Amino acid sequence: MLINEATQESINILIQRGFIHNRTLDNFLGFANVEWAFLEFSKRFHASYAHLFPLVSDRFADILLRYNVIPKYYETPRDTRKYSSMLDFFEMNLKEHEETYDLIKNAIIISQENGDINVEADLKQMLRMWNEFMNQAILLRDKAEIYKDDIKLYDSFSSQFYTLKSVKKELTGGGE
Repeated sequence: MLINEATQESINILIQRGFIHNRTLDNFLGFANVEWAFLEFSKRFHASYAHLFPLVSDRFADILLRYNVIPKYYETPRDTRKYSSMLDFFEMNLKEHEETYDLIKNAIIISQENGDINVEADLKQMLRMWNEFMNQAILLRDKAEIYKDDIKLYDSFSSQFYTLKSVKKELTGGGE
């Protein structure tokens, strides 16, 4: 076996997490568009944030494929959450990003314990990329704290809050 089963499982969980993040953001964007007319935010963050998460999952899947292991695409839970405020969503979003950060760190530890050193190197690269996602989640939460319930002002300035240009370019192989 080229990659330990425990390492494989930790990566399969990370594949699932990317799709969960995509669903979370898509649900929020639909909710925010209908409830708050969050149109500028959606314009920027749908394709340039929510759509990056499946690409992150693909990167994790690529790690397994390099070792001739078929990725498992676990089910993702439905998401019908509603939010009382912008801050409510962005705090939850940051919490979910932190959970994924912990899962990546755990996968690194598992790969180390099992001698999967090349996988460990790949996962550390993914952790560095995830740091950019963490930065984005923190900024969006911090801006929501500043703007509080001024949804229109937050929405109108939201394109200035986007920090993932280089990650998007890396994941898509293209420009903005």
